[in-house]
Amino acid sequence: MVPPLPWRRRRASRPAEVGAGFVATEAPALQATIRSAFELGEGGGPLPVELGFAPGAAGRVVVVWRNRNVGFVPPDHLADVQRQLGAAGSAPLVAPGVVYHDGTWLRVWVGPAPQGPLPVPPAGYDLLPAPPTTIFGFRLGHPGDESPDGPGASPQG
Repeated sequence: MVPPLPWRRRRASRPAEVGAGFVATEAPALQATIRSAFELGEGGGPLPVELGFAPGAAGRVVVVWRNRNVGFVPPDHLADVQRQLGAAGSAPLVAPGVVYHDGTWLRVWVGPAPQGPLPVPPAGYDLLPAPPTTIFGFRLGHPGDESPDGPGASPQG
C-alpha cells in the first residue's frame, strides 16, 4: 500500500460557464467508454455527475467523467470552452452534468439539468460511427459482409 502524500494538494477546480447546457457529441462511438465509467449499482435512471474538460486533438475539447473521455464539446460551444480552459490554467475546469439514456444511446448532458425531459439530439449530431461489434477483438458479422478494410478489399497473406 502506498502511503498518502501529505504535501501533494489537489488543485482547486474552476467551474465552467456552459449556459443552459448541451449534449456532448460522439456518444455512439464512445458507448463502451461511457459504460465503463459507471460504478456498481449505477445506471438505473439519469445520473447526476461532475464532468471535466481537457484539450483534445485537432482543436477539440474532450468531456471527461471519472478519468474517461465520454464525449466532445459540440462546435457551437467549442470556442467558449476553449477560452475557459486557457483562462483556467492548471486548475481543472468542471461542470455539472447528467448521464442518461436517450432511447438508443447513453448520452452525456453538460450543464445544469434542463427543465423537462433530457434531449435527444437530431440525426447527424454525432460524426463518428459506432464501432463494429467484436468479441475478444474479432469482428462479428455474417458471411458476405464487407471486409473491415473496406469494400472490394482482398485478403493478403
